[in-house]
Amino acid sequence: MATQSSSGKSRKKSKPEKIGGYSPTQKIGQGAMGDIWLCHDPSLDRMVIVKQMIPNLTAYEELNLRFQREASLLAHLKHPNIVHAYSLWQERTGRLSLAMEFIHGKTLREILDVSPTPPLFATLYFLHEILQVLAYAHQRKIIHRDLKPSNMMVDKIGRIKLLDFGIARNAGATQDMTLPGSVLGTAAYMSPEQITGKKVTLHSDLFSLGIIAFEMLTGKHPFRGETMELTTQYILNVKIHKNLFPKQVPHALRRFVCKILEKKPSKRFQSAQEAADELSKIMEGFPRQLDVYMGQWLDSLSHPESKFEPPPQKKHKSYLYLAVGFITGIIVAASTSLFILN
Repeated sequence: MATQSSSGKSRKKSKPEKIGGYSPTQKIGQGAMGDIWLCHDPSLDRMVIVKQMIPNLTAYEELNLRFQREASLLAHLKHPNIVHAYSLWQERTGRLSLAMEFIHGKTLREILDVSPTPPLFATLYFLHEILQVLAYAHQRKIIHRDLKPSNMMVDKIGRIKLLDFGIARNAGATQDMTLPGSVLGTAAYMSPEQITGKKVTLHSDLFSLGIIAFEMLTGKHPFRGETMELTTQYILNVKIHKNLFPKQVPHALRRFVCKILEKKPSKRFQSAQEAADELSKIMEGFPRQLDVYMGQWLDSLSHPESKFEPPPQKKHKSYLYLAVGFITGIIVAASTSLFILN
């Protein structure tokens, strides 16, 4: 987040009349590298988001390249669950600006602040959608490196969007803008290898998502300490066990989260697609179109007077097979006893 300084004070001034060809309506965010503006696009009569680089950072070539790389990544990642980039330009002052799709909805952080433990269907749906996005990005060698609830959104009709590729990197690139041993990301959602400055891989995104999964299922962060130093130590040393979950969390889902939170990358799922496929098995019994129910549930959070009907859930096939096997065993045993008696 931005610190209070002379530059920070100047960022509090009234909104500019124009940002490129867009008319800003309000500032909706402020980060270490730039200000986030909600703007109106008069040419197409639509709302857009503009990320504008902080003026005093334009002198740093590496930061300019990082800003440009985010724009390029978004432009080339064509996926319905990734926010779309519209245009990148440089003002006369040298300040870079990036126009992006406006998502009318809430971040996962905002949702969890109101409902710390979402319904099971919502958690499963959310995690599966993010895993599908990661599978798409990872196939193209893109590692996000900053997965956290504030970088994920759900729009008004229940669709999931992944945001902020500002520190994403290309795993296949011969050169990386991150210096060896340096740490980038949000500490509370980092993987052990990120914290220790080791090589970040596709598995690192899975660990970060595992932290979010635990938080959604239990209502609390699995490694949160009183200080950031304690939090990082917990991430490095505290093992997550199945008995830490509420009793209503299915055992298969507990095993899934425990595996994705393994300290060693080699012990996690070997790809986001493998994890998504495993989660699909756990989701058996729920309707396919869970986005509809997700939108309705989110609407009920804003309008408590509205009644929400959760999606129907059929019995898992494994339970049916177990029940059939149990009944069959009883019948066979009874038949054998009658045969012996006769």
